[in-house]
Amino acid sequence: MKNWKSNLTALFIATAMGITGATGAAAKTELKLATLAPEGTPWYDWVAKWRDNVASASNGELELVIFPSAQLGNEWETWTKVQRGRIDIGVFTAAVMAEKIPPISLMSTPFLFDKKETIYCVYDTEMRDTFTELLEQDFKVIEWAETGWAQIYAQDDLSDVADAQGYKARVAPHAMSKALWSSAGAEAVEIPFADTPAALQTGLVRSGEATAISFVAFGLMKVAPHMMLSQHMHQAGSLLMGKKTWNKLSEQEQKILVEAVPDIDELRVGISQMEQFMISKAQEAGAFVHHLSD
Repeated sequence: MKNWKSNLTALFIATAMGITGATGAAAKTELKLATLAPEGTPWYDWVAKWRDNVASASNGELELVIFPSAQLGNEWETWTKVQRGRIDIGVFTAAVMAEKIPPISLMSTPFLFDKKETIYCVYDTEMRDTFTELLEQDFKVIEWAETGWAQIYAQDDLSDVADAQGYKARVAPHAMSKALWSSAGAEAVEIPFADTPAALQTGLVRSGEATAISFVAFGLMKVAPHMMLSQHMHQAGSLLMGKKTWNKLSEQEQKILVEAVPDIDELRVGISQMEQFMISKAQEAGAFVHHLSD
């Protein structure tokens, strides 16, 4: 009788533990986050801190799984996948936002701004609600982000805009990038940014535009060693979740995701500091950095 009771008790405990374990596993929510940024960049570090904050605030029940370096597709592919709920969260640059939501492209008008403080004022106050409303037709805007100053890079010195006539340039799939290069008379080739290094190697393109960080981090300087510090546009970014995915989360999970995002000023400062570091690093590595005259 004693053995029978002991065996029954052990069976009850094992069953209870199994049920508890299964419930705990089911309660954990994993969210896939896609970003173009490679590890070691300010953008990756920012979302990595967000991941850690979310894990801490949810006691590990909510987990962000980061896929850097366009592992889940280029920005345009990722945009559609996030929109449809096939990827949970995407970190996007102004390039894809400007192409998908045309009014946002106005902020990327070449040489519209010369001070980032002015841009922050416009994005953070005057136009924030307007742009957020446009994006939230299909997405939940978790937070606005930062891309930084766009510069011109090329396989030759294009400090004189006349030298861009007929030059093969990688053009982003949005109106302002096309306007910039067509005004210079360049031969525009529209391809996703993630495909640019290979396109430079094969000769499909010979120039384009990118931040100083991307110029080094994505290896562009190895095949296009000239960087013209044009600072012709300063672009924002965004941290977006598809509406379908957002609506499946509990109110508590939604609150954690929003409140755990690191301050955007941390990202802005990190990008500004790394831009200067990368410009110096590019010069040390043999790249040609050109400061334009007035």
